[in-house]
Amino acid sequence: MTPPTTWFGTISWTPRNVFLNSEDIPLDSDIADVACTHLHVAILMKDGKLAIRRVDEEDGIPRILDSEESTILVTTSTSIFLCNQKGILKVMEEGEEKKRIPFPWPVKIVEAVGGHDHVIFRDSQGNLFSMGTGTRGELGVGLVRRIDEPVHIEQLAGIRISKVSCGGWHTVVLTEAGDAYTWGWNRYGQLGKNKASTEVYPVLIDPAEEFSVSEEDIDDVTTTEHTTTVTIGHAHFVMGSDDERINEFELK
Repeated sequence: MTPPTTWFGTISWTPRNVFLNSEDIPLDSDIADVACTHLHVAILMKDGKLAIRRVDEEDGIPRILDSEESTILVTTSTSIFLCNQKGILKVMEEGEEKKRIPFPWPVKIVEAVGGHDHVIFRDSQGNLFSMGTGTRGELGVGLVRRIDEPVHIEQLAGIRISKVSCGGWHTVVLTEAGDAYTWGWNRYGQLGKNKASTEVYPVLIDPAEEFSVSEEDIDDVTTTEHTTTVTIGHAHFVMGSDDERINEFELK
């Protein structure tokens, strides 16, 4: 099966095998999730163990780390995080040092999505939390250099979010009511028309203004490094462009 695409690549996998650049990485346990950074492949297994292997290692044996049950795996371009009701466990780049990061209050996280250097968390009540680098507004809480613990995105308080999608430096979310909000870097128009070059707080996407459609309910949102795709019924509308790549790294 193939996990959702992140802006920095995808890896194909079956219940017990991961395929990286046509190379088979066999494992002894069933796989729960797979994600990648620029230099590492992270494989979360159903028995709670985490396997990490550098992308550029040939025939390398994955390093196995103990994890925890009921864990969500999420990565940025350089870091690996494991998230559950106890908080966030950051696995450092070399996979040797761990750091526990708490949420501002007890939450049940059901979704975690990473961009280049930011992560957005969604809890069971539809609340959003963000952490990481915010120099391009990607955290949705103002223009900040960096936040190392998750903060509540207060501008969306009271709005139940059903899905999160992160590009390299921007974020798009879908609400249960069928609205979509976006924020972050808008260098290629990935946030939509009449948006600032950087939106530091969530802004609403207006389908009528943006796509000249009569239907206002949005069914899905997805992102790549510099694009946002909005799905309304059977129609897909793309904002932004990936033609000019800032990052040369790509998994194939």
